[in-house]
Amino acid sequence: MHHIESAQQYCTSAELGDVNAQFTLALLYANGLGGLTKDCIYAHKWATMSAMNGNTEAAMLVDLLAQQMTRQDTESSRKLILQCRSNKV
Repeated sequence: MHHIESAQQYCTSAELGDVNAQFTLALLYANGLGGLTKDCIYAHKWATMSAMNGNTEAAMLVDLLAQQMTRQDTESSRKLILQCRSNKV
């Protein structure tokens, strides 16, 4: 399977609340894999979403990412999380 198709499938599953897909997507963004550009904000968003759904590994990734992020990056991630959560209501 092509990397971009794989990332898109993870994104679809992550948006539907799949904890493992959320964590995998966070890892892909954190490392710039799967056809995705390295992006700590999106990595933090998906790691946080996965952690909020009970993934303890994701919670550790959130902490690691937060150490690399500015306050503005963290705020941007928070806004994306709120937007994602409001779309589910």
